[in-house]
Amino acid sequence: MDAANPVSPCRSIIFLFLPATALADAPAFDRPGFAFATATLPPGSMDWEQGFPDLQRDETDRVRSTLYAANTTLRFGVTPTLEVQVSGSPWNRLDTRAGGMTTQTQGAGDSGFAVKWAPALANKELSLAVLGAVTLDTGAAAFTNGHPVYSLGATIGRDLGAGRTVTLYANVNRSDGANTWTIAPAFGFPLTEQIGGYVEAGRIAAGGASSTLAGGGLTWLLHDRMQLDIYARSGLTSGSPDLQAGFGICLSWN
Repeated sequence: MDAANPVSPCRSIIFLFLPATALADAPAFDRPGFAFATATLPPGSMDWEQGFPDLQRDETDRVRSTLYAANTTLRFGVTPTLEVQVSGSPWNRLDTRAGGMTTQTQGAGDSGFAVKWAPALANKELSLAVLGAVTLDTGAAAFTNGHPVYSLGATIGRDLGAGRTVTLYANVNRSDGANTWTIAPAFGFPLTEQIGGYVEAGRIAAGGASSTLAGGGLTWLLHDRMQLDIYARSGLTSGSPDLQAGFGICLSWN
């Protein structure tokens, strides 16, 4: 699996998108979206974030491929500003259709480890988190990057009031001597006290190859420890995947 593929374990700024009445006790979930939350989990707490599944579809030269990935992230709060994460995709399926024939391949994906730092800022309207990660090429042949991937990313957000935020996410992956850059702005807004929405766009560039996607999603905070999400993004350029989408759940424990 390519390291730049946004179907890899998803991260977002959805913590910033929830209405203020729901934010008091809700953890900073990282699903869904390009970015990750601008806050860390409280010390001693953990959460499980799971895609059921996330998918990517693309068609080139009359060959259609659809990748399904059960992306999994486990997060552990260490200090008020630091957390560690373990991620992977234990189940993947790739369906390829060409010439009226469909082939199917299944297997596990690569696994990763990350550390997130979210310092307290003097300006309370701003929030920032930095994430450093390594992804190891432990997956099956059809679902691995083939080399370790080293990543460094940041999300910065500004509170606009009334539950609305703007954020900017930037990330660089380095693997096998090549860099892949991602930049993604987003706007989040409340729909009800438990339902939040967001829109986003992302540009991914790697050498001479690049892709641009745009879309959005919804989150539903069932209670202060459980969230459901749904999202979709569409490719805007010929080099982009046609569709990325997914449904997921996040659970948190103290």
